[in-house]
Amino acid sequence: MLNEPEGTIKRALDLTKREELLGLNHFCLDVTNCIPKPTNNGDESLISNIDAETTTTSEDGSSSCSLYNLQEWMDDLNELSISTFGKSMRVALQPTKRIIGRDVYEMAFIYDADGTLVELLNWSGRLEQEVGSGWEPWNGEGFVL
Repeated sequence: MLNEPEGTIKRALDLTKREELLGLNHFCLDVTNCIPKPTNNGDESLISNIDAETTTTSEDGSSSCSLYNLQEWMDDLNELSISTFGKSMRVALQPTKRIIGRDVYEMAFIYDADGTLVELLNWSGRLEQEVGSGWEPWNGEGFVL
């Protein structure tokens, strides 16, 4: 059907080399609920040794800090994959932090078995200060038709 020789492994395009296609051609999983986070229920000792930079506060008053983050969760998942299937995860992009609006996310990309990119998102918290969007409202003028 794809005019590929019989027995050839059919893999998805490597979107890390074709970034213009990335937004439309990957699968995203929010793994926030899979990653345990300590809660701050009035016990400041839980996060007393954590730098203020690594701690954010959510709307429900719980704290999110880097005691167990996306990288460690991916390491544990990789160990589980090796012990269960005998295969390790293929990481396309190691976890990085991104700020989207006032929300802070950890983001990483892995490949599935067919080579398709899977984005992993971990919500880390919300910034207390207001963050401007950077977009200027359009007044409806200025485009040539």
